[in-house]
Amino acid sequence: MAADVNDTSTVRLASGPRLVLARADVGAAGHIVQRSDLTSRRVVVDQATLILVEEGRKRIRWSGGECIASAGEAISLQAGEVVDISNTPGPSGAYRALWICWCPELLDVIRPVPRHSSPRVAHHKALNESFRASFYRAFDSLGEADDLPASIATHRLEEVLLWLGERAFRFSQPAPASLGQRIRRLLSSDPSAEWSMESVAHETATSVPTLRRRLTAEGIAFRDLVQDVRMSHALTLLQNTDTSVLEVALATGYASPSRFTARFRARFGYLPTDVRGEHRGRKRSTV
Repeated sequence: MAADVNDTSTVRLASGPRLVLARADVGAAGHIVQRSDLTSRRVVVDQATLILVEEGRKRIRWSGGECIASAGEAISLQAGEVVDISNTPGPSGAYRALWICWCPELLDVIRPVPRHSSPRVAHHKALNESFRASFYRAFDSLGEADDLPASIATHRLEEVLLWLGERAFRFSQPAPASLGQRIRRLLSSDPSAEWSMESVAHETATSVPTLRRRLTAEGIAFRDLVQDVRMSHALTLLQNTDTSVLEVALATGYASPSRFTARFRARFGYLPTDVRGEHRGRKRSTV
């Protein structure tokens, strides 16, 4: 659900269509718009993320429980969590939210360390104006690569971490990545590539038999991992950009839109066009 923060391509939100904003070694951000009441299951949270709901309602379910955030509230998610996410549109017919994620290197800014560890998912209510202003400054800084030094963008993202610290919440430093997590990051660097066991073994300096054996030990099937990375990237593009469904299919390695649509529906249980609300008012079959 997060962009690769080593991607240096950025754009000002106000100057054109919606795009995922990212600055290398700092963080990433996006503007979710969803026009149907949908639930996305088993979404992997790749990086520490804070979501500020602007309109509608977000429900997060995870192994430890669930929380619901309404407009003006926020939810923080620790890296590595696997969640079910439901977005319900508001009065205008759309669910809207802004999100920020941090590079792991920035997460050590808060001192002192809270006496008790922070939850995997936390609901932040009654956000004051200063907190929200800090969030918006951090969000905007990720799209201002031409005008704003990286050091200032870093400072703005650290300021949001300090605000969370005032609420007794701290993002955890990620544990050493498993092989499956490292491969997921590699695949996410180019979801449209024709990844194979051979190419991944080469990139990870191992052999195909060793790679297969270690993935099996983690309960991971390589083909399923490739498909999940592609579909997760597709969902991010559909929610956070104005990219057409055809372009999303190409960006995730599918020359055939119909095959892409079938894969996406098999993964999430709804159609790519449902995210944009193109099927509102029409009866469609469910999986």
